[in-house]
Amino acid sequence: MLRLIEVLCHAPGPLRLAELAADAAVSKPTAHRLLATLVAEGWAVAYPGGRYGIGPTASGIGAAVSQGRRHTTVEAALVELQSQIGQTLHMGLRSGDRVVYTHKVEGVQPFAMLSRVGMQQPLHSTAIGKCILAGLDAPALAELVDRTGLERRTEHTHTTLDALAADLATVRERGYALDDEENEPNVRCLAAPVHTPDGRTVGAVSVSTVTFVVSREEVLALADAVRDTARRVESVMA
Repeated sequence: MLRLIEVLCHAPGPLRLAELAADAAVSKPTAHRLLATLVAEGWAVAYPGGRYGIGPTASGIGAAVSQGRRHTTVEAALVELQSQIGQTLHMGLRSGDRVVYTHKVEGVQPFAMLSRVGMQQPLHSTAIGKCILAGLDAPALAELVDRTGLERRTEHTHTTLDALAADLATVRERGYALDDEENEPNVRCLAAPVHTPDGRTVGAVSVSTVTFVVSREEVLALADAVRDTARRVESVMA
């Protein structure tokens, strides 16, 4: 049931039963039975044509959490950093074998990044994802790569385990990760990891720029500010 709610929250619009069941990794009969309960309790809404969307109960809880923690939230830390550097910022967390954006603060440029809250991205080709992967030991990394593969997103994407592992060693050494047009052409991102109190890497804070406006050197100069914000986020999440 929780997986169904998660799929509904991430979906850009209402989904058919078969899509929901597949994305939540449950059978169609099970999904249909659980959705009846979710609809009855307001967590989901049934639309004509056999489609389902997120319901008012889930939306209300999300709004309440955001409002209740407005001044002590991840978003507050990101907004403060954005006011200093003017670039687009993201917070992302690991969700299975992907990264999901949980927060986004748009920059001041006259163009917008295509990303959105709830969007899922690969681990190996994003700065946030590489921060997460840098927290894994060698066997865990190899197991994940064997399971997911290394999709070539651009000509700069790491597509071998050796190349990725070498990059992750650098991430651990310097305390931040760089996506240098590895996930999208003309987009360069720098991210700093976010850890739990017991030292696990669960996500990262990133700054996203376009290569024809912001140089590589200018992005690297933001590393300390991004790392400081990641530490603030850790204190909020602790």
